[in-house]
Amino acid sequence: MKKIHDYTPVGLAITLFLACLATAGCAVNGYYVSMGIAFLLAVGCIGGIYAYMNRTSRLMKQFVRAVRYSEFPEAFDPKQLNGVSPELLAEMQEALSSYRNDLQKRESRLQYFRALAEHIDTAILVYTPDGALEWMNRSAARLVSAAIDESRSETYVLRAPKTLADLRYLHPELPERLRKLTPGQLDIVQIAHRGEEPTQLALSGMSFVLQGHRLLIASLKNIYSALDTQETESWQKLLRVLTHEIMNSLTPIVSLAELLDTQIEQTKSLTEEKADMRQMLQTIARRGKSLTHFVNSYREVTHLPPPQLQLYYAADLLNDVARLMQASVSIRTACPPAPLRLIADKGQIEQVLINLVKNAVENNARHLTLSAGVTTGGRPYLRCEDDGTGIEPDVLQHIFVPFFTTKPNGSGIGLTLARQIMHRHHGSIDVQSTPGKGSTFTLLFPYPA
Repeated sequence: MKKIHDYTPVGLAITLFLACLATAGCAVNGYYVSMGIAFLLAVGCIGGIYAYMNRTSRLMKQFVRAVRYSEFPEAFDPKQLNGVSPELLAEMQEALSSYRNDLQKRESRLQYFRALAEHIDTAILVYTPDGALEWMNRSAARLVSAAIDESRSETYVLRAPKTLADLRYLHPELPERLRKLTPGQLDIVQIAHRGEEPTQLALSGMSFVLQGHRLLIASLKNIYSALDTQETESWQKLLRVLTHEIMNSLTPIVSLAELLDTQIEQTKSLTEEKADMRQMLQTIARRGKSLTHFVNSYREVTHLPPPQLQLYYAADLLNDVARLMQASVSIRTACPPAPLRLIADKGQIEQVLINLVKNAVENNARHLTLSAGVTTGGRPYLRCEDDGTGIEPDVLQHIFVPFFTTKPNGSGIGLTLARQIMHRHHGSIDVQSTPGKGSTFTLLFPYPA
């Protein structure tokens, strides 16, 4: 049975009007009993209208609350909303359903772009014009955490920087350069490394307005590896051309010299002249063969086979090298407590370490340490540290250049080959040296998956 407030407001209003007229008519004519009945009917209509308005008000409050707090019930509570217009209730439910679907699509797109920003290898910073950091992705967090110097307690702000000013420990000029960064501008910052490969950041930025607030986005791309790889590829192309052209020229020279040496006996020249001619031809042939051997050695760099990657324990790899080279120098190995595994070509990495040990011995090293670990930025590494004579600064910048050597009988291929092997492993090789104190070579491997 329907209650009085279940009827439509129009019906209640008409009934109220008629009840008021009946009450007034009965009062004028002295029908007091009928007047009381009509009065009670009018009061009931007023109560019905009030109940309808109250339930409509509750419906609107529930609708507004659902929109404000993103609460989307499948249907409104029929007990609380009994008597509300079904058409109004259906419209509100349809509006909430449409709003919910739209919000879910926006949230899905937001999660997609956030995951994309987190997994790209470019550091991204979002900050306000006054320097407050709003957000940074994982690459940015890894970049700044790699600059933490454990000997300086103040650099620990880089674990969770709040403002651009905190990035001064990464580079003193970086906060100011980020503030002055304009859309379309490109800036380069060279950052000193602490156990990581050298960092050369290319800065670019853009700005946008979100909810009336201006924000800036800066991307910080480490271009050192790209430049290093491009340089290595350029050297490879040059070596391929040189070896091809030199070999094409040397081969006929050596062949002709040997041919002339065999035919010289058929000449009618004096014996003394024959001996001189034979000596000169033999000299040409010998130097030609030496140059051929010299050029062939560089084919190792240009024709290096791709690494056969497998999973190895770093401790096993270092111990094998130490056992192999312990007759040449005193070698100590140091590995982290937790087993460290590398994805590498064991033979090629061992060859790199053997070359580094040989170089240390040639530089009068008496003690050498082979170690493994993980940098503050999360990259696994192998390290060769010696107490030899060290490398002079003007020589240090050229040691990876092909053909460059300071040794009388050196070919300049060892470190070039080491660099190429690390590039094939998607890593890098870095060196730090102090003349008179020794050198430290670090093999950096890619971040673990």
